[in-house]
Amino acid sequence: MKKKLDLSTFMAAIHLTVVLSAVCFGTIYLSLSILTIPALTAAFVIGKDVIYKQFDVHDGLLKRFFKELRASLGMMKYFPLQLLVLLQTAGMYGAEKTGLTYLSYPMLICISFVCALIVYVISFHVFYMPKPAVTTVIIAMMYRVHYFIIVWLLTLLVTVLFGIKLMGIFLIAGAVLILGTEVCAFLGIMGYKKLRKELTDEEKNFFGEEMLKKL
Repeated sequence: MKKKLDLSTFMAAIHLTVVLSAVCFGTIYLSLSILTIPALTAAFVIGKDVIYKQFDVHDGLLKRFFKELRASLGMMKYFPLQLLVLLQTAGMYGAEKTGLTYLSYPMLICISFVCALIVYVISFHVFYMPKPAVTTVIIAMMYRVHYFIIVWLLTLLVTVLFGIKLMGIFLIAGAVLILGTEVCAFLGIMGYKKLRKELTDEEKNFFGEEMLKKL
């Protein structure tokens, strides 16, 4: 019985990874990155179910993703953050073409920071409050800075390695990165909610007393 359960869990994880990766990054690529934030928000909502062990592989992942995508279009409010990433990317390209390569390094750090901020903004929306102020999110990021550093390092790694091959990998297994960064941001945000004494009973029960002390 245990083997059957393990196999079922493994197959569900593969299904989640492949399908969510394909629809999320497929949406991002086909929209020329315009729908990046809504697409990631939809993926994070599904990721929330995974974190709370409420994900059901039989619910229809494709239908659920596009339902959440439509519901997340309001997150385009944060498109200026994404535009900042695009402008910095263009700046890096220009610096390399003009022989000012050294200028690309601070831009690279800025891009990865803003990407990490976007991850936190989306996580804040999913786990805490809809459409939070960016300043509030930055304060929460700095409260449990070690979780932010992990998210920032992951986004920095993606920024450094980004290319055609990585885009292909994202289509197949990008959900692993999505869920990994979401978990780190989730823990940081829960620590901030604990500081403000705003954890819900569901969240307290989920963590338990021992884990709550570590948040």
